[in-house]
Amino acid sequence: QDDAERALGTQHLEIDVLRTEADKCFESLALLAGPVAAGHDVEFHCEDGEKIGCSRLLLSHASPYYKALFSKGTVESVSGIVKPDKDFSSAAHLALLGQLHALGNAPLPAELDGRLELLCLAVKVRAPSGGADDTAARVLERCDRAVRKSLFADNCLAVLLRLK
Repeated sequence: QDDAERALGTQHLEIDVLRTEADKCFESLALLAGPVAAGHDVEFHCEDGEKIGCSRLLLSHASPYYKALFSKGTVESVSGIVKPDKDFSSAAHLALLGQLHALGNAPLPAELDGRLELLCLAVKVRAPSGGADDTAARVLERCDRAVRKSLFADNCLAVLLRLK
């Protein structure tokens, strides 16, 4: 039984190492969304003047919303410039774009307000069906779980008003 327990412990350690490596890869992908650089083929020009560079390929793969936005003939597909929803901060757009680059596996914003804003933005850009290929739907689910864990008697009214 000791050998079996040791083997099981080794397997758990190997899985933990793989998870850690996968987490690093996803974090690296998330960081591809950021200040405009040579490798970006799309720019998001936010209302506050912030410009966020991204990969059209990664966004189109992760989201039917962005796949449609970058389809042939749209202004965004030709210009490579997106004017994102002005009701959301550039930080929320950056968080969502990072999540889409990392297929929904990037760390969520640490603060409750950031998670709430990301949740609301993910609602706007997810596919109506929320299919398996819709990373925004996965981000929405992760944010929803994180927000629910953060709800307490002293903040639930503020959270509900924010989601209104």
